[in-house]
Amino acid sequence: MNDKTLIDSGLSKEQARIYLFLLENGLAPAKVIASKTSIGRALAYKVLEQLLALGLAEKREDIGKVALFFPAHPKRLKELLAARAEKTTEAVQALEKASGQFSSLFNLLSGKPNVQFYEGVDGLHNVYNDILDIGQDICVISSPIKEHRTEVLHIIREQIEKQAAQNIKTKAITPISGEQKVATPITEDKKYLITRKEVPAEKLNIPAQIIIYGDKVAITNFKEGLITIVMESKYIRETFEKMFEYIWEKS
Repeated sequence: MNDKTLIDSGLSKEQARIYLFLLENGLAPAKVIASKTSIGRALAYKVLEQLLALGLAEKREDIGKVALFFPAHPKRLKELLAARAEKTTEAVQALEKASGQFSSLFNLLSGKPNVQFYEGVDGLHNVYNDILDIGQDICVISSPIKEHRTEVLHIIREQIEKQAAQNIKTKAITPISGEQKVATPITEDKKYLITRKEVPAEKLNIPAQIIIYGDKVAITNFKEGLITIVMESKYIRETFEKMFEYIWEKS
């Protein structure tokens, strides 16, 4: 039996060699383990402590004057692999969440705009959390939301409340039609730090919501399964900002 499988399972070469020795020979003192595995005694002691910490070995001091070491059941290897896989999954998820920020930093160095795509409700949450993290005032051009998207209205309502709690002011252009629902009553705009201009929906019936915040522009398409695009660029933001101000002045 060789120790390659154990190494592939995540053990170091020395850990695999000592664990395999214990499996094949059972109880043994550190001195014998070091000698039989051709590992220096100091390193053998260190590796045995590592195996104890991993739960792959047990230390017996109730048999004689010298401590003896015994292997744990190999199922412990599966448990360690499962735990490592879970940590890897969590690390990948964390990296996915942070990748946009890392890309932003990289693109700032190269002078390129950073563009991110999101699908579903998670895209909205990513944008809204980003707005709260940046903490600056925002501009919004709303998209009419039909009755079947009430879950979106709920998410927007919660976001408006969080923004107000952080003293984030909102400048909003809202197309209004008879069938449209709004996240919060327009009569409560002052409460939520919203300055709003209403325009007839037939004049500005856009299928996607536009949010301008920080140096970013977020566009969410409510017509095709909630697709969100976030562009980070000073010049793109300035372009949308000027368009927003033009519509604001003409409304």
